[in-house]
Amino acid sequence: MKTSICIHIGSPKAGSSALQNFMLNSRRPLEKLGFYYPEHGIDKNGVSGGHGQLGGALRDKDIDGAEALLSKWLTHARKKGLKLVLSSESFFNQAEPLYTLLHERMQLAPEDIRVIAFVRAPIDYLMGNHNQGIKRHGETWRLSNHLAPVMRNGKPSLAGLPLIQWANAFGDDNCHFMTYQRPADDVPQIEAVFLRELGVAASEIPALLPEKKITNRSYVRSALELKRILNTVLGKLPSEVGREIDWALQGYSDQHPEEDSLGSRDIPELLYKDINDMFLAAMEPVIQRFPTLDRAVLFPPQEPKRVRTADLNNPYRPLAYLEVHCAKELAAVKEEALAQYRQGRQGYAFLKLLDLLGIDFEEPAAQAGLSPRARGIIASSNMKEADRLRELGSYFEQHGLLDDALLLLEKARDNRPSGGSIKKLQRRVVDKKSVLEQVNAPGSDDA
Repeated sequence: MKTSICIHIGSPKAGSSALQNFMLNSRRPLEKLGFYYPEHGIDKNGVSGGHGQLGGALRDKDIDGAEALLSKWLTHARKKGLKLVLSSESFFNQAEPLYTLLHERMQLAPEDIRVIAFVRAPIDYLMGNHNQGIKRHGETWRLSNHLAPVMRNGKPSLAGLPLIQWANAFGDDNCHFMTYQRPADDVPQIEAVFLRELGVAASEIPALLPEKKITNRSYVRSALELKRILNTVLGKLPSEVGREIDWALQGYSDQHPEEDSLGSRDIPELLYKDINDMFLAAMEPVIQRFPTLDRAVLFPPQEPKRVRTADLNNPYRPLAYLEVHCAKELAAVKEEALAQYRQGRQGYAFLKLLDLLGIDFEEPAAQAGLSPRARGIIASSNMKEADRLRELGSYFEQHGLLDDALLLLEKARDNRPSGGSIKKLQRRVVDKKSVLEQVNAPGSDDA
């Protein structure tokens, strides 16, 4: 019997961790129903990359390695008369390499492949990406700083372009794209929706479903703020320190459902509207082509503002949790923070970390005048007018005089149109100005 392959491609931030955790823990009952889900690794919080080793081989253009791995899984499935089920977000942007592997190298027919994807609301994806950047990738940006560049650069994946590529490669009838809905009492579990798409009989599904829980939940506010501040020094420490702290803060978030996470209510109102409008226009062809996608869920109204309980947003709560569960790692953070302070490091987020950790420090005096470097550049007869204007623009930026900074940088560009450092500085000032305008807009309540 020729075994078909069901490929779950994500999309990112759309319940993949929950599905992979469920499928991994349900391999035996799923085999009885006709499905083979190959094993993969998982961390202590139930999070994994699924079958990312296949996606990684394709990304590295190791087509032979990818074929060997897929052939092993497919041979095992065929011997048992099972359908092969794969899942990884690493597949999402690899429609063309997977087409080459499945159809050209392995000679599978289009009807042998079933592609499944859950599509998340763009604004929720961006929120989740901000959370993930702080959780796992050492970012220290606040929410508005993270979102503002989206209006300039966009994100093709959020506009649904990969879905078009999958459908063009594998055929619309073989692609099943559904709207991801955040877990709620009145929303079907994503595991149930996925099993239905695989072809499991409705009568078999209830017995398979796990207890309702959230896997890889976004950090709660207090944990996110603590990790954002810790990230100011974690990059200088061994990766296992950050990993243990991440696992602990994930555990804290999972154990404190009474605390909420950042939501669309935390985005300045005008910025929320602009982002939603931009992606709605970009996704319109995708929504028209795939009617299973729900416009109302993908582009919801902004969540209403609500009064927050100060105690539940307090980073000292998760800090106390770390002191119990990550004492060694927290000690390493304190040692590194103290060393950096003694070396002269300043900055608001860093000093906030010192305060949280109970490390004594002197508040810096307000900077008066130009830095010695800027003064030297401006005074030097070897420097050009563009250099002097650039340094003055940087000085005004540091003091929050963004309009004056832009005026000087525009003049610097007139003198040196190809100046890379001038362009970079100008873009940074524009982004700062955009963020401030959104934050100060009526009705905004930035986190």
